[in-house]
Amino acid sequence: MSGWNLGLALPEWILAGCVLAALAADAQGRGEWVRRFAWFGVLAATAAAGLQGLLRLDTGTKLHAFHGRYGLDAFAVVFKLIFGGTSLFILAMSGQWLSRVDRGHGEFRLLALMATLGMFFACSIEDFASLFVSLELITVCFYCLAAFKRNDARSVEAGIKYVILGGLASAFLLLGIAFLYGATGSLEIRALSAHADDLGHAGASLLQFGVLLVIVGLAFKIAAVPFQVWTPDVYEGAASPVTAFLSMGSKAAGFVLLLKVVRACLGPGADAGLRDPDAVRWLGLVALMAATTLLYGNLGAMWQGNLKRLLGYSSIGHAGYALMGIFALSEAGFAAVVYYLMAYLFTVLGVFAVIILVNGATKSHAIDDYSGLGRRSPFLALVLTVGLLSLAGVPPLGGFFGKFLIFRAVVDKGGVLAYSLAFVGAAGVVISLYYYLCVVKRLYMHEPGPDAPATIAVPAPMKAVLWTCLAGMFVLGIFMGPFVALAEEAARALVASR
Repeated sequence: MSGWNLGLALPEWILAGCVLAALAADAQGRGEWVRRFAWFGVLAATAAAGLQGLLRLDTGTKLHAFHGRYGLDAFAVVFKLIFGGTSLFILAMSGQWLSRVDRGHGEFRLLALMATLGMFFACSIEDFASLFVSLELITVCFYCLAAFKRNDARSVEAGIKYVILGGLASAFLLLGIAFLYGATGSLEIRALSAHADDLGHAGASLLQFGVLLVIVGLAFKIAAVPFQVWTPDVYEGAASPVTAFLSMGSKAAGFVLLLKVVRACLGPGADAGLRDPDAVRWLGLVALMAATTLLYGNLGAMWQGNLKRLLGYSSIGHAGYALMGIFALSEAGFAAVVYYLMAYLFTVLGVFAVIILVNGATKSHAIDDYSGLGRRSPFLALVLTVGLLSLAGVPPLGGFFGKFLIFRAVVDKGGVLAYSLAFVGAAGVVISLYYYLCVVKRLYMHEPGPDAPATIAVPAPMKAVLWTCLAGMFVLGIFMGPFVALAEEAARALVASR
């Protein structure tokens, strides 16, 4: 654990170098070079992370750099690949949207590159100070991106709401870290693991309060109830590429950090801490948060007439399903969360790619404006239909198998609380089928409006995104074996981390 081992952070070095180069290029007004640096940085960093996974992790041990403050294992590599893939999709999707914007092209790509750097760091952090810095790097970039359409009142409103509520969440997180430092005498996450047995004891109020505040801060990032109020407004007001980036990148980063904290709370052997019989109230808290989150999201989505706002509520519901996997407090549950986020990547980005194209033609996000899309653009209607069905959990798509893994992990846990949570999750699936199928019905069974465009052009980069997402949804639902193995390896590395 000693030593700097600077080479382990090669993906982050690549991204940081490209951020500086893109910043210099943008300052000189060379927008095309900013685009090149953004693409090169994300591609090279993702490739470097993949090579590290192939060449450095064959022993299954965790490698450390910066004197133990940076860790590299299968868990970190898998999520770096997820974040790298997300950023590549966003860069490809944003070109179509930026073509309709008269300024700020360089700033948009630079902010996306910086957010990606924060996500990569979040995968490998080993102490709470780095956790806070990496999370704030991600969040500050999204503050700016949410309000990027500076002449649009809804975009500015979204940015302001996000800043205010995000600042409050950061205050909770930082205060929780301070309490944990006072209780453990260290900022290292593994120090919390050494004190995990005290989480169920009445005398460890300082430690318990610190953990609670940290969970509150991270719950905001994943849009879990009762910290979800910002989500629908920000999703509706922000530009569509930003909303897509938020729905996948920011949410997954929050779950990465939450998984790290929950793992530390299980203790050194992953069989104490939150598993202690005296800590049953912690399980009740997670179960309550998961149940209310998925019910709030799915019930709220039923009444929406704006597709982006509907997806905002839907994303709250999906956070609830991922929390169900965390509730299992097992390797299988953690693996289910990883797989669920893999499937969510292709599903939600495919849906938002269609939204960007339709909005470019109709200048609207109203669900009514999607009427008759199956006749005007059959390919876009197909991708949107498959994406919505995957979000609902319909076989043989990736979203179905992700939900299956989560439900199996919860049921295998056993007990009244687990079975009750699984029942609530099943009810959420039924509710979500209703509002997703209502959108699908409009695509094929409603007549297009009089002002609806006859056809919608699909540029080559967007075609690549759409076909890749469509293939990803089917591959993760049919040929899931290699991806399940990858998710299990990531979960195994997380549980075995020291």
